[in-house]
Amino acid sequence: MEKALQSGWFDIFRKKLMAEFNLDVRKIKNYQPDISPIVYCCLQHRRVTSKPRSVILSKKLQKSSWANNTEWMSLQESIRKGDDINGYMSKKINDWQAVDYLLYTCNISHFHLYKNKKGGVREFLVFGIFTKDCFYALDIGEHNDLYKADYLVSIVSSNWPNLDIFRVKEAAEKTEEEFDPKEFKRTANNPNFQYNMIAPTFFIDHNGQRKELDNHQNTALINFELNGIDIGKIPFRVYCAYTNEIKYLEKLDARLYERYRAKRMSLEIDAKNKNYSIEVHLQRSKKLNYKIPKKFITCSLYHLCQQLKI
Repeated sequence: MEKALQSGWFDIFRKKLMAEFNLDVRKIKNYQPDISPIVYCCLQHRRVTSKPRSVILSKKLQKSSWANNTEWMSLQESIRKGDDINGYMSKKINDWQAVDYLLYTCNISHFHLYKNKKGGVREFLVFGIFTKDCFYALDIGEHNDLYKADYLVSIVSSNWPNLDIFRVKEAAEKTEEEFDPKEFKRTANNPNFQYNMIAPTFFIDHNGQRKELDNHQNTALINFELNGIDIGKIPFRVYCAYTNEIKYLEKLDARLYERYRAKRMSLEIDAKNKNYSIEVHLQRSKKLNYKIPKKFITCSLYHLCQQLKI
């Protein structure tokens, strides 16, 4: 039996990639129709959902020379209003295989203070954490600060010690080595070295106590094979969304075939109503609606996962 719903699902995401990212997925290396939802979610994963958020500044940022900077004040207002700020991001945001190691390990986003038509430009970067309703602005620094994860995490700890942004645990007493930004940089920039650290960084908290982040704060990485072809590392959350939904569609396909014995079915996604819109092609065609599952993460509702920080 042809898996009609999966085929339609792959094609929906192929079209979404072209419409939203001007990306012809058929031209990527090792292209397979199955890969379109994965590529789409990998691109969405590092992007910031456009929605109004409160902007909360660290004490360090409040007291810095940046506090009254015109560009920074304008960018804060854009975040408050829910404007699309992805144009300030690194140009790598359009590379579906790029890994943002600071984001994945520490849940800390970074974006440029300035932009042009092609994306973020110049040296200065804003570091902070996006949640469902807030943006916690940590500091404005330079590109080398991307690798000072302990410093950035310590700002969070000293400013918002009771805020459950991170999963933090007491560091083992026997651990005496210092955080090495050079090693973090080496790991972040070389896909061959990237791995899922049990404690991605340790830091000194507001009480002078040594603490560790407990596992990757945003997502782990997984080396993924699709139909026997290695496509590299992808966010574990993307892997879950893909495998959850393709298994669900396979079961739904089988149920509909058993009921109607139709060899052809068409699938559309009604994102607004969170439905699958299915047309069963019979002598007298039948149109059906099925709710996209909410009990587990899916590619079709991945934008909500990012918005709600599930």
